[in-house]
Amino acid sequence: MVLSLVLAESSIELVPNELVNHPSILSSARRNGRNPRTLILDQSYHHAAILQLGPSGDRRGRPDIAHLSLLAALGSPLSLEEGLRSYVHTRNDMIITVDSKTRLPRNTDRFTSLLEQLYHEKKVPYSGRPLLSLKSGSLRSLLREISGDLVVALTTEGTLQPMDVVAAKLAEYGNPVVLVGGFPRGHFSREVTSSANEIYRISRHSLDAWTVVARAIYDYEKTD
Repeated sequence: MVLSLVLAESSIELVPNELVNHPSILSSARRNGRNPRTLILDQSYHHAAILQLGPSGDRRGRPDIAHLSLLAALGSPLSLEEGLRSYVHTRNDMIITVDSKTRLPRNTDRFTSLLEQLYHEKKVPYSGRPLLSLKSGSLRSLLREISGDLVVALTTEGTLQPMDVVAAKLAEYGNPVVLVGGFPRGHFSREVTSSANEIYRISRHSLDAWTVVARAIYDYEKTD
């Protein structure tokens, strides 16, 4: 029995074409000795540029969310014992597969640099068994590949249910999947909610993604 974690619609993307000539992007590129088109969009350094994206900018340029969520997931006993598979689905339909043996850098800037390498080379390391791999694909195509027998989405729009109850339900299946939003605010798109068998809210509060990930994995571990 293996649990699959998918960080859905995560705020990870290369700098979009309409922003490559913005001063904050060019400054970041010069500082890192990079082509601006190869940079990962990041609110920490590109906030002024992201403001030009309008309302959608609120959900863009946050690679730190996936970073913190993956640190929580990969450091769990469940992952260390190979009972967890971790994936990142991005807002523009790229899929990152994360090997359970991956030990990510603790520093978010270093994680972002790793993403930039991944977007260039499609897998890291480039030779041998990849710890991270990247390919184009929708959430639905990823779920077909996983072939989960129960897909649960965790969102504030779901039915309120304690996480331990949700975890017990997940544990009834041999190949369950849990979807957690990899974005800072807002809700899943219709594509995500329609791909889930069940949708739950695990707290009356709006929780950070990494907190949801940690709670989900911990309560799932306790069902063993």
